Amino acid sequence: MITSAACRAAINSNEVVTIRCHRHCDFFETMKLLHIDYDKNNVEQGFIDWNEEKRIERFVSREEAYQIALREGQLSGLTDTPGQLFSEDIY
Repeated sequence: MITSAACRAAINSNEVVTIRCHRHCDFFETMKLLHIDYDKNNVEQGFIDWNEEKRIERFVSREEAYQIALREGQLSGLTDTPGQLFSEDIY
């Protein structure tokens, strides 16, 4: 089940972090507000998937998130980008 949008990026030149956000644009705003150095060209936008059976969560791509949201009945209707999930598709 998709629980939130998230972005994964290297900050401060080397530490890779995954940050959950309501919308992907929130990540960029947060980085700017906190003056955190990151490579804007290498930010991976995706989602957090919670697997209840295994009790783990993981970062997934827009494509994999779309398949998960479709299977879990989380899509509220037709999307503008079939095959890719955007936060607007689930919130």
